Amino acid sequence: MEVSSRRRALLKVIVLGDSGVGKTSLMNRYVYKKFNQQYKATIGADFVTKELQVDDKDVTLQIWDTAGQERFQSLGSAFYRGSDCCVLVYDVNVLKSFETLTNWHDEFLKQVGFGVMFV
Repeated sequence: MEVSSRRRALLKVIVLGDSGVGKTSLMNRYVYKKFNQQYKATIGADFVTKELQVDDKDVTLQIWDTAGQERFQSLGSAFYRGSDCCVLVYDVNVLKSFETLTNWHDEFLKQVGFGVMFV
């Protein structure tokens, strides 16, 4: 019996944006293929995992969701630490949520540094 020696890559993805823009909904739709019409605010931070294959390599995405009402600076460096990618989310019906993406972007770069991916 041959045991697979393939190592699974772990990528930390954080989802940032203002409160109520749909960060949790996007994450749940992607991971669980479900959508809940009832709004429930995220408290603190939470993460889910999704396993997939990319170019025939096993990858585990660790997708972190945050409470958007926390301001960018108050999330703390521990939340950003080790991030490989950032997904910026806004509500197309709320201009302010689009305008604050620059703040989320800048804070992410300040905490993590350059050379990371944005979606």
